[in-house]
Amino acid sequence: MRLLLAAVAVTLVASPALAQFPPPGVYACVDGAGAALGELSLFVAGDYALARTDGSSGKGQVASAGTDVNPLSGPLKEMGLTGVFGTDEAGNTVFRFVGADGVVVECR
Repeated sequence: MRLLLAAVAVTLVASPALAQFPPPGVYACVDGAGAALGELSLFVAGDYALARTDGSSGKGQVASAGTDVNPLSGPLKEMGLTGVFGTDEAGNTVFRFVGADGVVVECR
């Protein structure tokens, strides 16, 4: 019985943190002017792939803390982007990345 209670307590404490990890999926990305940039495929554990409209592609990994998304490697890191994400009540998720040079990328 104590083991069961401990497992439930751990689940309740960990659930909010787990819920904040960006949801896996395929997201269409546009630049700050609304021009198509490519497709972001986000996998479990922070792995991602970015296929750009110019034919280039790459893979990398992101770290997440709350709603912050920080590329650790790959094309998003090479572009100097950091971002945030939000999911509305309907389950729609939007990522907004901004570079130090003012570049904006939005994926939904």
